[in-house]
Amino acid sequence: MNGQTKTAGAMETTREATVIGALSALLEAWESRDIDAMMAYFAPSPTLMLYGTGADEKRVGLDEVRMQAERDISQSESLSVSLDWNMVGIGGNVAWTASDVTIHFKAPGQQAVEFPARLTTVLQEYDGRWLFEQFHLSVAAANQDEGQSF
Repeated sequence: MNGQTKTAGAMETTREATVIGALSALLEAWESRDIDAMMAYFAPSPTLMLYGTGADEKRVGLDEVRMQAERDISQSESLSVSLDWNMVGIGGNVAWTASDVTIHFKAPGQQAVEFPARLTTVLQEYDGRWLFEQFHLSVAAANQDEGQSF
């Protein structure tokens, strides 16, 4: 994983650091193309939800999330995410993150590409481990002018 991690607020707590650690570890597993390691960070929940940047990338449950991870890896030669800015919130055993990220990837036979994206997640604490219940990666609308709502 590339880049720096920044947490909004005056002081990062141990729990916030643990949540960011889970996010970083998931992204590092994605970068190393280790699907089993990636899947270890997703909750064993029927309401696990992943939205990707593609119009067809809506995945519910562990099997569909694994399918998406396998597709991502099969359609790329390299893939990484830089965490550029983070905010963490925690309430009880639920945490959420908002991150500005930069996606770096190379598809077979194409030039390497990088682009900014937004990543939001929801995690739940299971036996002391933070696992992802929701993962949403999006790209800002390219045709929307700065300062305009629509």
